[in-house]
Amino acid sequence: MQNINTKSYRVLLNIEDYHQRAKEKLSQMAYDYYSSGSDDQITLADNQEAFRRIKLRPKILIDVSENLTANSISCKTQILNSTTTISFPFIIAPTAFHRLANDEHGELATVRAAVACSTIMCVSTMATIHMEAIANEHQRYIKEKFPQSQSQLWYQLYVFQNRQFTQKLIEQAERCGYKALVLTVDSCAAGNREPSIHSNFSLPDGIRAENLIDVNNNEFGKKFRELPRDSALSWKDLDWIRSITSLPLILKGIMHPDDAITALKHGIQGIIVSNHGGRQLDSSLSTIDALSDIIKAIGHNQQIDIYVDGGVRRGTDILKAIALGAKAVLIGRPIIWGLAVDGEQGVRNILEILKKELNLAMMLCGCQTIADIKKNNLLVMNDNINRSKL
Repeated sequence: MQNINTKSYRVLLNIEDYHQRAKEKLSQMAYDYYSSGSDDQITLADNQEAFRRIKLRPKILIDVSENLTANSISCKTQILNSTTTISFPFIIAPTAFHRLANDEHGELATVRAAVACSTIMCVSTMATIHMEAIANEHQRYIKEKFPQSQSQLWYQLYVFQNRQFTQKLIEQAERCGYKALVLTVDSCAAGNREPSIHSNFSLPDGIRAENLIDVNNNEFGKKFRELPRDSALSWKDLDWIRSITSLPLILKGIMHPDDAITALKHGIQGIIVSNHGGRQLDSSLSTIDALSDIIKAIGHNQQIDIYVDGGVRRGTDILKAIALGAKAVLIGRPIIWGLAVDGEQGVRNILEILKKELNLAMMLCGCQTIADIKKNNLLVMNDNINRSKL
């Protein structure tokens, strides 16, 4: 009798199911790169554990029948000073090297899923498909397949020591129709990601960071080593970036309330509370624990959007983040797991799972709309977060 690996035939119901299936499909080197954090990976684990420490206190006997009949229309969310509407409050986070997960299509599969699900894809500087090709596919898919989609592209930017090259990236993104710049600000040096060092991470032949090819066809970042990012980057450099682009500027990697206040003073349109998925400073605070202090520091200022990433694995996690004041969450590793398992369809499935889970959590908490999540006083917090901030 043939020995069937029943684990491989498990029905994929949730993010962890996709994670385990992706682990079976990916090479060890690729899986280590995507899954690992820095040093002892304390922050990596705590990003998820912190969500579990927050408990929900549902409200009952509220008519939530529209949540079923309206196909989750109650999940629509306005961002960037109400200039942008997405169909649910989560965005595809910038993650590198999608062709490691899906060699045939890479970021093209991901962007198709973003269009189909009418959400934003934040394209990484370290994409394995050039930003222009991704933008062209984005527009083609909207025109030919989903003309009602409100999907947008944002471009995640590292500032390199070569400012002329950095300016070229910014200008290309704006020319290609990207709607915002997401500046990563927590990477003055690369985190100590030991699993990738142990596996001697490098990009396979035929795969490269396509945006990091200079005019002389020199290639950055082929091996796992520190990229030539500018460790001298500081607040004053934001003025330089603002001088060369009209795109909204979002800072990714804010963890301290003082930095959030400074971002507001600089006229930044959004900040992403992020510890880089636990890949930079190990033992730093989990992002959901950091969010509350940042929301309190910003107050009810409507000129800046607060987002959060890291550790989101369930619809209840999204609900908790919104209840704490986040405008939306960014989803990183789960997108990679979906991409590795089934390309475009896998990413769409990940987004639909989270959408379904969020809608169910809203119903069970007595929330008819996203606004109700913030109004209904649903959270019972762990001791690390001051209850007075709710």
